[in-house]
Amino acid sequence: MKNSFLILLVLTLINSYNTRAQQNKHPNIILILADDLGYSDIGAYGSEIQTPNLDKLANQGIRLKEFYNNSICAPTRASLLTGQYQHKAGVGYFANDLGLPAYQGYLNKESLTLAEVLKNNGYTTLLSGKWHVSGKDQSFPWQRGFDRSLMANNGSYFDQGDFNGGKKQPYMLDGKPYPLEAGKFYQTDVVTEQAVTYIAEEAKKDKPFFLYLAYTAPHWPLHALPEDIAKYKGKYDKGWDELRKTRFAKQKQLGIVADNTTPSVKNDDIYDWSRLSYDQRHQWATKMEVFSAMVDRMDQGIGKVLEQLKKSGADQNTLIVFISDNGAPAEEMIKWHNGAIRNTGPVGTIGSYESQSKNWSYASNTPFLAFKDDMYEGGISSPFIAWFPSKIEAGQIRKGTGHIIDLAPTFYELSGAAYPKKFNQTIPNALPGKSLLPVLFSKQDTVQRNEPLFWERAGNRAVRSGKWKLVSHWPSYSWELYNLENDRGETQNLAAKNHELVSQLSVKYFDWAKKTGVVDFSTLEDKEPQSMKDFRKSKIQDPVGPSGFGF
Repeated sequence: MKNSFLILLVLTLINSYNTRAQQNKHPNIILILADDLGYSDIGAYGSEIQTPNLDKLANQGIRLKEFYNNSICAPTRASLLTGQYQHKAGVGYFANDLGLPAYQGYLNKESLTLAEVLKNNGYTTLLSGKWHVSGKDQSFPWQRGFDRSLMANNGSYFDQGDFNGGKKQPYMLDGKPYPLEAGKFYQTDVVTEQAVTYIAEEAKKDKPFFLYLAYTAPHWPLHALPEDIAKYKGKYDKGWDELRKTRFAKQKQLGIVADNTTPSVKNDDIYDWSRLSYDQRHQWATKMEVFSAMVDRMDQGIGKVLEQLKKSGADQNTLIVFISDNGAPAEEMIKWHNGAIRNTGPVGTIGSYESQSKNWSYASNTPFLAFKDDMYEGGISSPFIAWFPSKIEAGQIRKGTGHIIDLAPTFYELSGAAYPKKFNQTIPNALPGKSLLPVLFSKQDTVQRNEPLFWERAGNRAVRSGKWKLVSHWPSYSWELYNLENDRGETQNLAAKNHELVSQLSVKYFDWAKKTGVVDFSTLEDKEPQSMKDFRKSKIQDPVGPSGFGF
């Protein structure tokens, strides 16, 4: 009896010690990034798409109603990885070199990556997925602090061809080609499997890890596995207008948007579902079925990551953050990137090259205005989920008003990582963002900052200060003003009634632009690649005529 009591006591003490040791150990950090995912495209933000694993993270963690990105891929990734405004990091326009330091198209050395800082503070640093911030053989993941990396190029989910179906672009594993046989893999699964492998390997080590899990899904081309597509057969036969209404109602029920929210006004060139023929409706519905299957498969992958975390015993000491790089897209592959030429098979298959287009993205960005590449809420708003079982109270929904520049200071504060004053003989740029921890761990509703948030991308500009948002849409130079406290759908332009406020905020914008390296986009237009000019044109749909339209 006495021996049994002693054994029980020892086991209790060991268990208590192990629990305290895990809690005292620096936490693991997993940053999950989706690509071209709209604000309402997961269940926890109003979607009908099956995303049980993301919904679980949301229900056991915290969601933010307001979290911002940079409206398009490479600039968002530059800010996400460095904590800098994208111009300060060298990616002010896109992954193209426009001849100025702020627009060189790849990360500069003055902007330290999350991997460089965390590795310098004892973390193992890991990447699985899309990169898109390198150029001129510089700033690849293995050059910017990542111990291990699988870099998967986008362009197809079933083969390693480029966007135009020409030369092969093999994935890179730790800087070396990682060829895969066309038609024998699905990119989302490859990215997931590598992440799961990393987590399993890290369980054997006595040090924390940072994992950047960057899915290409659900970015076009619309490619998905048959078993996933089958789940959504017939679910989108009602069209985008009805889908938007359904999602908006669910968002209000969830508390993601307020009951008095007015959704944005429908664009003139969004097609009228009722005027499409039966065949046309079927073709459009199939696109959304495939898109949903892509989101579904990504969520399945996140479920496997969660399973491995639990199996490794790391789940209670891991922060997971999930976001999207921009709003849902408006570009049409039928008009851009040789999409019409490349299409050689049904949508969803290896031979297809389609996008969901702005018609379905109109529903994906519910209840906001506009799309990817725009500075209206539909272009820069992202779902935000944070999960940390031992730190974040379950079921929280807060306003937040966070930005991707806030993630670096958040991770550094959480990990106790010192941001260096000097790194490899270089003086790093100061961090402009604010830690999200008071919002995530305490009862603070919004991020407290002394300066507004700013945006610029290819002449599109915006400022967010408190409840006010200033917007200018290229090529116009005029400012629009919206009160997002009661009009996040941006339906009422109040600029004419608030000249002084518009003047004050515009002065702050130009001060920020000067300090950050932003230049008037008209001075760069001649250097803009033709493909990106065509990208903007592809966002404009021809109005539907009396007999509908053809594919």
